[in-house]
Amino acid sequence: MIPPQPRYEQIISIALMVTLGLALVFLIDSSAINPRITFGGDLPAVGLSWVFIGMLAGLTALGAEWITRQHPHPVDWILRSWGPLRNVTPALWVLPALNVIAAYAFWQLFNQVLGSTALVFALIGTAGMLVVILVAQYFCLDRQPSVHTPAQIVLHVIGYLIAFSSFSAIYYTRYRTLYSATMVALVAALLIYALLNIQRRPVSVGVALIGGLGIAELMWALNYWQTTFLLAGVVLLAVLYVVIGLLGYASIGQLNRRLLIEYSVVGAIVIGGVVYAALF
Repeated sequence: MIPPQPRYEQIISIALMVTLGLALVFLIDSSAINPRITFGGDLPAVGLSWVFIGMLAGLTALGAEWITRQHPHPVDWILRSWGPLRNVTPALWVLPALNVIAAYAFWQLFNQVLGSTALVFALIGTAGMLVVILVAQYFCLDRQPSVHTPAQIVLHVIGYLIAFSSFSAIYYTRYRTLYSATMVALVAALLIYALLNIQRRPVSVGVALIGGLGIAELMWALNYWQTTFLLAGVVLLAVLYVVIGLLGYASIGQLNRRLLIEYSVVGAIVIGGVVYAALF
């Protein structure tokens, strides 16, 4: 049986709108007119570009909600109600919104080296990833495991790519641990919440925040380690992978000693490899 298909023209329209908005942000960055909002003290200043990026991320999340509501199958398992927001799908907002934020933050790091090439990669990557995310999220709502399981795998891979880009960009800023760890905690918590709920392994916002805070503790150590932002991103990504895996099994009551050992070994091997690469 052919599964329900999304309206591809609507998804492409959303991707084009976001891409044009991102191009405008890069144009603002290259101009002399880019005022910054300061908050005093040692708080990081926020440029006008980031205000627009936040607006683009919000619009992208609304687009994801719009696409989701067109699915004919019941989606009660992923619906949530928060205050005035009733029967919405916040787990499906995260990847589209973070895709925009991570693309801008990550490719901005290569602007001085690659110039306009970084802009092209950012625009093409953002548009392509957004189309894949929205299509995969639509299919992950299907009843048939043969349809929603591959979609979940695709979304997990994209989620980890977004995590790596975000973590690397945060470490690159070298902000005080109070600020960088807070940003890591928020990104990690959002991804934990989104990826596990998409996988039909429900976790609450509180559990996701606890997991995010646990990962953010690593920033205290990483900020004393003189390494590249890419290697730091790999370390944080490895820990996120372990946390998501363990919380996923715990949420369905299947966590056991064997899984704890397996995930711990995988995390230790990856982190050990990164440390070795940094030292030698």
